[in-house]
Amino acid sequence: MPETVPGIKFDRDGVCNFCLSYKKEVYLGEKELVKIIDSVRKEKNRYDCIVPLSGGRDSSFVLYMAHAVYGLKVLAVHYDNEFGDRQALINMRNACRRLKVKCISIRSKINSAGKIVYYGMRRAVLDRDMRKIINSLCTACSYGYRSVVYRAAEKYKVPLILWGASQSEWAGPAQRTAMNAIETPAGPGHAQTSFRMKCRRGIFSVCHRAFRRLQELEFPVPGNKIPSFPALKNKNIREIRLFDYIAWDRRKIKATIAKELGWEKPPEAPSTWRFDCKLHHFMNYCFIKMFGCSKDCFGYCNMINGGQMDRQEALSQEEKMLATHADGIRELLRNEIGLSEEEVSVIESMPLKSTT
Repeated sequence: MPETVPGIKFDRDGVCNFCLSYKKEVYLGEKELVKIIDSVRKEKNRYDCIVPLSGGRDSSFVLYMAHAVYGLKVLAVHYDNEFGDRQALINMRNACRRLKVKCISIRSKINSAGKIVYYGMRRAVLDRDMRKIINSLCTACSYGYRSVVYRAAEKYKVPLILWGASQSEWAGPAQRTAMNAIETPAGPGHAQTSFRMKCRRGIFSVCHRAFRRLQELEFPVPGNKIPSFPALKNKNIREIRLFDYIAWDRRKIKATIAKELGWEKPPEAPSTWRFDCKLHHFMNYCFIKMFGCSKDCFGYCNMINGGQMDRQEALSQEEKMLATHADGIRELLRNEIGLSEEEVSVIESMPLKSTT
């Protein structure tokens, strides 16, 4: 981690506070996992479990484990957030074909995810606040990918949802510390009149809220009372994370999916991690402008502390990211998200914020 990260502190040995606060993950054990798997097998349903699939590294491995190792009847469910990477979609098709697993892909008929990102980003650009830009990127998915999985589980009466998220890759506390250490911008900082500014911001806010609501109406979750973040209320459906029970092993995951599923990463991607969504590349771009390191760098620290990666490999991947972080960003913002030339220029010109 570079010293430009807000909130970072080093001890006398040069070890940072994020590493000092690291806690080794304790797994629940494969025996407990097998108990759950055996219980859903007894129900004689068409499908034993749902695996939410993106075509990325971890979800592909979970699909393989569920079907090929544990022998479950699997339904793969993919949420098309309108920013999927082409190679991730190829990986998804190859995996389902090799394993002979049915996959359903669900996309908004009104392109609500893209509209939510579009209006959220336009509002954030007006405020000249990189944190708000970052927060606008994942809002649509925070509801979308959960809701389509929960709805599929209800529709097909699937008793188990097997997620691929892992604590080994998560670096939320460190990211929150860095975000909270950044000063709030003093103001929008452009020459428009305050009235015109308020009108534009108000329009973007109304449109953003409207499309979030439309997304909820298009993909309603029975019994859900949490706006924009669905909760599963059906007591007959259980959801667990595979890597809460068995160890997340980065090298084993990569070797397995490459051999068994023909899984590949795009040649231009610095890492196999999280390339499945095009917005993640822009997320790294924003982190580099704010902190001097990518979002992935926070995850690398966790992996190093957990013995999943050595420091030299992490540095090598981070250097590749720093060298290529701006590649394709203008095309993504203009052609994929739909921002204006002026808005793109504002983002490109935003400097590193001063820190406390």
